[in-house]
This record gives sequence, C-alpha cells and structure tokens, in this order.
Amino acid sequence: MKLSIVIPMKNPECSKTRLAKVLKPGERKRLALYLFEKNLSFFQQMYPQHNLLVVTASQEIQQIAESYGAEVLIEEQHEEPQQSGLNAAVSQAARYNTEQGFDSQLVVPGDIQALDLGEMETLLNHPVAERSVIVCPSYDGGTNALMTTPPDVMPFCFGPNSSRKHLLAAFEAGLHTRRVFLESLSHDIDRPEDLSRVDSEFEKRSA
Repeated sequence: MKLSIVIPMKNPECSKTRLAKVLKPGERKRLALYLFEKNLSFFQQMYPQHNLLVVTASQEIQQIAESYGAEVLIEEQHEEPQQSGLNAAVSQAARYNTEQGFDSQLVVPGDIQALDLGEMETLLNHPVAERSVIVCPSYDGGTNALMTTPPDVMPFCFGPNSSRKHLLAAFEAGLHTRRVFLESLSHDIDRPEDLSRVDSEFEKRSA
C-alpha cells in the first residue's frame, strides 16, 4: 500500500484558542509547536517508508516540517470562510495525494498528546478494502485519525462529532467502513482539563 500520512497544521499563532482562559498566547503557541514537532519526529523515525505531508499556510510550520523531511503543501486561500479551514485543507491533500498516485491517505491532527507505536501498527496493519474508510474517534467524539482509500473517496466532516459524521458519510457512500478505537490516539490537547496529560518534557522546555 502506497500511503501518505497527512498532518494539517494551522498558523501556531492561532492555535489552541480553547485554552485561552488558562494559557497566554505565547504559551499556546509553544504547546502547539511542541506537539507538532513531537508527532513529526514520531512519523519520521518510525515510518520513514511512508510519505509525510504537512498542509499549512504558515511559513514557520513549513520550515519546521521541512526540517523533519516532510513534504509541504501550501494551503489554498479562499475568499469565502466556508471554503477554508480543516476540511478544505484535508480535501486539498486528498486531491494532491490522488494525483501523486497514493493508494491511501491517513490524516492525523498535529496535536495528539502521545502517539503509540503499538496502536499505530494496529491501525496501519488493519485490512484495507479497495474503497474504504477507517475512523479512529477522539474521546470527545471528534476524529483523531482517518484513513481513506483512495484518498479522495469521500467528503471530509472534521468538527464537532466528526467521527459519527465520517462514519455516516462513509456508510451512505457504500464504502467498507470500520471504527477503530485506540486509547492513546483518542487524546488531544484542546481543553483546560487536557493539560494534565501534557508530559514533563514540555514543562521543562517551558520553564
């Protein structure tokens, strides 16, 4: 299977807005960049055989991604707000990956708290049908990993309750659909209560 792993990443200055009540802008940016680099490093070290694609409009993110050997796709800019955002970025990646001949696309947010090798092996070794979708939900109903085969096989529905929306869209499209819950992968850092899971390495860097 020719796989492209996609990490969509917004401008770090605009990241983690839901933590604004407990973290200053500079702290939120440092947290977003720390998680992003940590996950880039994981895929670079553990899965060098797969393409790693970062979709972003940020030059800072572009430079960091390239320093880890990732390919960068500059996010398209749209005049209409509804044509921008995460779903637009992932759709752009899907079109690009299809054009490049990739069989599958795996979307993983840049702010997963801790990627686990065993869980990732479970996901990547999961049987993949010719036209299929694998949805890994987050603990709050979002989608923390989404594998689509081929990359553009369905529209994307990231946002509140997106795991249910992705599953429903896949079923309606007649695709082979699986929901795979993976404990570590289900956690990202979005809300104040999530900060208790941030590891000590980030605290040392922030000190």
